[in-house]
Amino acid sequence: MTFYDEFYFEITFSGRKAELDRVVAFLKGGGLDDFFEMDNDFIDYDDDYHETPDEGESSFSFSNDEYGIEIDELDADEFLEVLCRAAKKVDLRGELYDVDEEEYRFVSVEGDSYYLNARNIDLFNDELDTQAKEEARDEDEDED
Repeated sequence: MTFYDEFYFEITFSGRKAELDRVVAFLKGGGLDDFFEMDNDFIDYDDDYHETPDEGESSFSFSNDEYGIEIDELDADEFLEVLCRAAKKVDLRGELYDVDEEEYRFVSVEGDSYYLNARNIDLFNDELDTQAKEEARDEDEDED
């Protein structure tokens, strides 16, 4: 998917704080400069983030939801490949969208340097939920 004109993102990173700190260093160090200029305001730490020990669990949000980034075009796959590789040891969940409301939701689980389209995950879970409901209904009918 390619985004045009203005780019927006809302991404949550969660995991061990030491690994999250590495991701923050990547972001602040210019790791995404090929796509857009980083602004420290894009990072919003959880309330207890700074007090959490390095081995403790925490999270932060990476978002520009109020101010679009002007772009000519941005390839979502290229962007996510770079981001997910840098954040391989943490969990990422988020969405990317542009001014035309083209949207891409994704998930990248801890330990995986790639991502999945979240819509596919939703469909998979919906199928499992439907199957579980049918099995429960069949069990109820058998009991009657």
